Amino acid sequence: MSLLHLGWQWFRRRPVLIAAAGGLALGVAVLFTVLAVFNGFLGALQSSIRDFAGDVVVQVPKRSERPLADYLEPVRAVPGVASVHPRAVAFGMVGRRGARAVADLRTADLTGLVVVGIDPDEAPALGADPALFAETSEPLRPPPGDADVARAAPSPPPPLVLGRALAERLGLEVGDVLEVVGFSGGEPRRASFRLAATFATGRFDQEMDRALARRADVARLADRPRGFSDLVVRAKPGVEAAELAARIEQALASASLASHERPRVRTWRDLGGQLLRAAEDQRGLLGTVFFLIVLVAAYQLLATLLLTVTEKKRDLGVLRALGATPLRVVSFFVGLAAVVGAVGIAVGLALGAWLVHDIHRVELLLGGGKPIFLPEVYHFTEIPTDVDPASTLVLVAATFAATLLFALVPALRATRVPILRALFGR
Repeated sequence: MSLLHLGWQWFRRRPVLIAAAGGLALGVAVLFTVLAVFNGFLGALQSSIRDFAGDVVVQVPKRSERPLADYLEPVRAVPGVASVHPRAVAFGMVGRRGARAVADLRTADLTGLVVVGIDPDEAPALGADPALFAETSEPLRPPPGDADVARAAPSPPPPLVLGRALAERLGLEVGDVLEVVGFSGGEPRRASFRLAATFATGRFDQEMDRALARRADVARLADRPRGFSDLVVRAKPGVEAAELAARIEQALASASLASHERPRVRTWRDLGGQLLRAAEDQRGLLGTVFFLIVLVAAYQLLATLLLTVTEKKRDLGVLRALGATPLRVVSFFVGLAAVVGAVGIAVGLALGAWLVHDIHRVELLLGGGKPIFLPEVYHFTEIPTDVDPASTLVLVAATFAATLLFALVPALRATRVPILRALFGR
């Protein structure tokens, strides 16, 4: 009978060793699930920022009177640029037509949002229909009650694509007319839009405070005579955003722009702000804290094996009497720890994979049928998960190494048990 087979028999017949493997499995499952959820949150956060804002954003000062071509051509010529799209951005408030906010902006009938004006060629990248953003002769209509309403052309209001969460919050359906109040120079500028469609990103805060419209309409709402405020730059594969931003800054510096005309160049990480930086910083800290749970589970194996040495003195004496060297005894206990660790890690990974796969069901189970992770707090409508093979491999290797390391103490103690005392209990 080999020592490994003997170790397996000990494991099967001793509930305390099975319990040790169960504790290790629970720790591995918790850490595996936490890493998957946090990696999913961070990945979804990065993806949502990058999908909407591109890799680099060139923010043109409002005081600049330069035409679009003076900024667009130098940026397009930068090596590594895949595409450049002009946008017009307006900060305002939105509400249903007939809301009291038309007369009093201090009421709660309006919801703040960012209206982003885009061209048809950028619409597919944002999940929108390009036909909605084609330029037509339709004017930007003021809401009913303005003095200009009588002079407005009898055409439907221009289209607006609203976040699904905000549309549901306002009780809007496709085809409804809503009013947007923009601010330029401290003066409110009101206009009517028609809800043409809704978009869903899976990120709650983006669906609540973003809207898409035609660039010309947003430029008039924001009082941008040049028709644009930003340039959204997407990089070619393999080009880092920071490197591309440095190239763009250098190209614009060579474009003979005055100080008040020089744009601000920001990467998608800069736009992510404190939330993105905090999430990236906390990933390593969170993994370290939860790995302590695994270490505690592995440490309990030390106590279990020490107890096994005490209870199995006679078996150890027989092994020594049959010629087992101290190195063989150490190998036996390390092998026994390897069996416990392998079983615990395998069961823990299986349990963690199930938790990640059915995370929504587990959430409802823990919350008594109600969601625990509210989208208003955690930004996403569903819990994102992402199993990273590299992180899983590090988890398995570190757990297994800790298990073997803690097994050395009882293994060395077992070699010091005198043979006669082990055999005859003296």
